[in-house]
Parts: sequence; C-alpha cells; structure tokens
Amino acid sequence: MSVLVLLTQEIEALQRILATLSAERAALDERAPDALLAASTAKAEAVALAASLEQQRQAQSAADPAAATAAASSLINELKTLAAECRQQNDANGLLIRGQRRRVEGSLNVLRGGRAAPDTYGRDGETRLIQASRAPLASY
Repeated sequence: MSVLVLLTQEIEALQRILATLSAERAALDERAPDALLAASTAKAEAVALAASLEQQRQAQSAADPAAATAAASSLINELKTLAAECRQQNDANGLLIRGQRRRVEGSLNVLRGGRAAPDTYGRDGETRLIQASRAPLASY
C-alpha cells in the first residue's frame, strides 16, 4: 500500500476518533453510562486502528524514503492538525471525568462518615479518607 493511501486512511481514522470523542463528551454531559461505555469502546477501537495505520505508514516510509512528496507533506500537515484536535478534545473530556469523579468521591466520603475534603495522599501515593468523629450516614 502506498504512503498516500495509508495517510488518507490514517486521516479517516483520526476523524473517527474525533467523532467518538464528541460522542464521549455528549455522554459525559448527559451522564449516560451506557452511551459513555459505547463511546469509550468505539474510541479504543478507532485509536487502535489509527496506531496500526501509523505503524504501517512509518514502515512504508522507511522502506521507500523517496515517497515523501508534496501531496504526502500536505496530508501529514492535515494529520498533525487532526491529532492536535483529538488531543485537545481528549484532554477536555479527561478534565470533565476527573471533576465528576471528585464529586462522586466527595459524596461517598460524606456517606461513609468522612469529610468532603480534597484528596490527601500518604507516602505510598494512595488517597486517604479523612475520618470525622461522627457516624456514617449510611452503612452497607
């Protein structure tokens, strides 16, 4: 397969990743766990495909260095732009996920009788529940 074909397929794969990141964001905004799981699965598959195509392209480029044409250069620039967009969207989704996780952990700490406080880390890097002197609000 030619480098140009592989680049085109890699661009299509990154466009699929971007679409799954948008679906992931919508699922996070709606707090829809089933949709989030489906989007995360689709994202993982799209990322695996893009990584495979990148490896094939790099192997082909190494085997035929003269294949770096102006058309390939243009496609590589498009690829870099899409990769940056994917990174930005993935980082934004990660921030949203971490914020939601902190809210859930804070609520669980309150229910367990701890304080809803920022994470406290021990020497081993593990978070510690700050215990309050009151009984938990719920037991299990």
